[in-house]
Amino acid sequence: MNEKESLVFVRLAQEDVPSFLERFIGFEDGVITGVDLHLPRVPASDRTVTVDIQAMDAKVGNEWRLVRLLVKGVEEYQFVSSRKYSYSVLSDGLKLDCSSGRCVVDLDPGPDEWSPENVSRPGEYSRQYLVGLHCEYQVLDGPFI
Repeated sequence: MNEKESLVFVRLAQEDVPSFLERFIGFEDGVITGVDLHLPRVPASDRTVTVDIQAMDAKVGNEWRLVRLLVKGVEEYQFVSSRKYSYSVLSDGLKLDCSSGRCVVDLDPGPDEWSPENVSRPGEYSRQYLVGLHCEYQVLDGPFI
């Protein structure tokens, strides 16, 4: 990957999701190293959340890469910080759905059957998630933390 390619964000369509997740091994044991919230009052479509995740890239021999996910038009989000539990390690990877005119990124999907409709419901569902209009990503060689 050359430097110019790594600076470009690629928009994810639903048909791209399976190969994207396969490339990064479902983000299992990936590590969240940064979250950037940009939440202007109006227009709502300009609200963005960027999440930096260190993940193994199967495309290049399982080397670690920095994957930057950018969710645009953010409608809903939740991040949790706790002394008792680490939510920065994606033990169960992440789940992603870009269908039905919105994008759901679940950063705490759990090991059981997953549905994007359950993400923001109370109970034993995701504790970390993003819901927006669409999702883009870029892959970088670092920096790693």
